[in-house]
Amino acid sequence: MRLPTAFAAALILFAAPAFADETAPADDWEAHVTAHDRDRLTRYEDAVTKGMMESRVAGQEHGTYNALVSVMEATLASADPDKLKGQWNCRTIKAGGPFVGFVVYGWFRCEIVEKDDRLFFEKLTGSQRQSGFLYPRDEKTWVLLAAPNEDHSGPIRDYSGPEGGVTDPQMIDQPAVAALLVDGRARIVFPWPALESTFNVLEMTRR
Repeated sequence: MRLPTAFAAALILFAAPAFADETAPADDWEAHVTAHDRDRLTRYEDAVTKGMMESRVAGQEHGTYNALVSVMEATLASADPDKLKGQWNCRTIKAGGPFVGFVVYGWFRCEIVEKDDRLFFEKLTGSQRQSGFLYPRDEKTWVLLAAPNEDHSGPIRDYSGPEGGVTDPQMIDQPAVAALLVDGRARIVFPWPALESTFNVLEMTRR
């Protein structure tokens, strides 16, 4: 999909260097995030509000809007890393945006494991795979700093880091807010993706 010139320019601007504090702890997500992703995460609540409104009509027409409501309006549980680790079934729901409106995809496999003393997320199957480290955000959520796999289903790629530099909308980093739900599910919400939707949410159920 060809991006408008102004939007492409904005991606380049937001991907400019945002230097990290070298004394910051390894679990401080703000020490690792790109400037563009910091902006997207700052406007997380705006993306959710806008995307829910935009997807309401399209979702109701398709008879699956309740799937989005179920995962987005669920009560959050405490951010317990041990409960987040393990094998998950996961499906993507695209909400809002001028091209999508509302789309619910099929179920694939994801996992969250401990890697380098941190939580690491990976979408293992499907065509749009991504992976990255999770960082504490508050008492109920984490920040996920993810990157798409090579060619979407090839080897995993590292997140850009504060230096930024990735502007290809197909390969640009994918920041998100992750949470456990009290009903045993989990969700990962990606605000303001580069293409198609206003936000994407990955609904996760235990395997």
